[in-house]
Amino acid sequence: MALEVLLRRTIEGVGTVGEVVKVKNGYARNYLLPHGYAATVSPESLRRVAADKKVEAVRETALAKERASLAEKLADVKLTIEVRASEEGHLYGSVGVRQILASFLEQEYRFIERQIRFEAVRELGQYEVTVVLAPGHELGIPVWIVQDAADALSMAEEATRRAEEEASSEEGASSEGEDGEDGGETAEAAEAPVETPAGDVLDQ
Repeated sequence: MALEVLLRRTIEGVGTVGEVVKVKNGYARNYLLPHGYAATVSPESLRRVAADKKVEAVRETALAKERASLAEKLADVKLTIEVRASEEGHLYGSVGVRQILASFLEQEYRFIERQIRFEAVRELGQYEVTVVLAPGHELGIPVWIVQDAADALSMAEEATRRAEEEASSEEGASSEGEDGEDGGETAEAAEAPVETPAGDVLDQ
């Protein structure tokens, strides 16, 4: 059931101050009316529209200053999110809005889900998240999705171990080849007859 109310404050997605709108009965009675964001339509509430618009203008000016200050701070913010991934850079899962919100919170910036625009990703790399400070006021923040430090160390150690094993195997193969050639020459020398000064041949 819808209820017609007069907005005393601009509400995103609902309407602007002084506008008469229809909203769900529960939304009006449980949120808009108790918080003073709207009033039932009446001659008295209509007379207050001019005053409400002045209050809204002051509030919007203050909010604009806060947005400008926040945008200035966010200009230097870069997000780095560590995740588990394969050696090829494929994530074991994905990174989405929840991870972005948590990363902002680590830097003491608190946003809500509808303020973040970010498509979930499944690869390591550099991306960009859009933060909606207010309708028409958006800011792009760089995001690096990197390999988890512990996993990266483990992979590096495994790669080093494999490289050492391969090098050891190559050295072993090379050594066996050299030993085989020397052994052949020694055997031939041992089987060759020995001539005496007199020209007699002695069997060894």
